[in-house]
Amino acid sequence: MQSGEIKHWNQSQGYGFIDVDDQPEDVFFHISKVRLSQPITVGQRVYFNSERNDKNQLQATEVTSIALSIAESSAPDSINHSLKHNSKKANANRHHNTNSNSNSNSNSNSNRANPNKKSKLSTLFSLIAIIAVALYFFADLKSSLFANDLATSSQTSSAPTGEATATSITGDAQIDRTIALIKQGGPFPYPNKDGTSFYNREGQLPSQSSGYYREYTVPTPGVSHRGARRIVTGGNPPTVYYLTLDHYNSFSKLEVD
Repeated sequence: MQSGEIKHWNQSQGYGFIDVDDQPEDVFFHISKVRLSQPITVGQRVYFNSERNDKNQLQATEVTSIALSIAESSAPDSINHSLKHNSKKANANRHHNTNSNSNSNSNSNSNRANPNKKSKLSTLFSLIAIIAVALYFFADLKSSLFANDLATSSQTSSAPTGEATATSITGDAQIDRTIALIKQGGPFPYPNKDGTSFYNREGQLPSQSSGYYREYTVPTPGVSHRGARRIVTGGNPPTVYYLTLDHYNSFSKLEVD
């Protein structure tokens, strides 16, 4: 099971893309695969399974807002299969009981063991689901702590060479700090995401060749996840900087020397 947040959603066409946690490649999803309890919105956190189609594109096979639902949805099929198997076995045992009392005792012991097997199966699925949720929240907490430590370090420490000191460009400490990190090449708060290609699917920026644009996270104070603020650069090394505060819905050009 994977997790991420909805990066792009086309309401009229019924498709969108998911910004996957700890993975640079986005995942395509169609509305027919969505099982959400609320309307689809950009920035919404989701959980999903994915596979590659015949064009080698990652696409979601199921999208849900509850981490446990995917694990739980597979459990009933397995249990039903076990129940059907046990029912057939019980019928065979009853037929055999007419011929031998000793075999009847053996079959009775086997039938009493079946509830234990079903109980173990249910316990196993519950344990897997709990471990998956714990791993997700641990990873999210780790990223948040790293981002907070990085922000604190930038405010309380000074670099001898001046490279790590953010020059006031916008007046926003987090935005200016992110620009400084881009110029010096990191370290970034989300190394698996920052510096990855931005595909300009929304069409808000001028059209350029693939790989021209790169995106970087601007930390949002008081938010435990990546938030909606990004800086998108153009060129390598960057020659143009754009800022979005609403998760790619709009951009403003920054004057960066």
